[in-house]
Amino acid sequence: MRLLISLILVLCTFISFSQNIKDLNGLKQGVWEVRYDNGSIRYEGVFKDDIEQGIFRFYYMSGQLQATKAFSLQGQVARTHIYYKNGNIRASGVYVNKLKDSVWNYFNIDNILIRSEEYKNGILNGEARTYYETGELFIIQKWVDGLEHGDFIKYFIDKEVHIKKSYHKGLLHGDYMNYDPEGNIVVTGKYLFGEKVGEWRYYSNNVLDTVIYE
Repeated sequence: MRLLISLILVLCTFISFSQNIKDLNGLKQGVWEVRYDNGSIRYEGVFKDDIEQGIFRFYYMSGQLQATKAFSLQGQVARTHIYYKNGNIRASGVYVNKLKDSVWNYFNIDNILIRSEEYKNGILNGEARTYYETGELFIIQKWVDGLEHGDFIKYFIDKEVHIKKSYHKGLLHGDYMNYDPEGNIVVTGKYLFGEKVGEWRYYSNNVLDTVIYE
């Protein structure tokens, strides 16, 4: 009986010390569990030759699940979900070599989509959509290499167009149109590489005011 108890104690001691191991080359191996100063778990997962394997779980200091990352392709890809403390999804997307890639979605605490972005190598590339807190489409933008490039459209909450404009490598460039909630034109004009040019028209209570920019 004493021998059995001794074996159990040795086994428990071995298991408790089998976490957070580095090999002779300093590479993380096996189960890792890192804790906050207050003793609660910060993250847990498995390493092989210092490379994350499978699912890692991250926690708030108060104990709620904060995020999960599912690693693949030798740790290069991490499919990520981030959570609010109440358990609702906050964001989801993919990291490639620790940089945001492909589509990332962001949600408010009520689990409503409020932002969607496209990334490439950690930089905004493609279309981004912003939504009102109640889920209606608010803004559509286009990005190339981290700079706004292409059409920009802003909507009223009832889906009517509010503003139309366009960008060229981060600078306003091309036609600009601003509408009121009834669909009437409020402002029209044109930008040339960030500067107002030509005739701009401003409408207020059926009164037209014109300004010429050179």
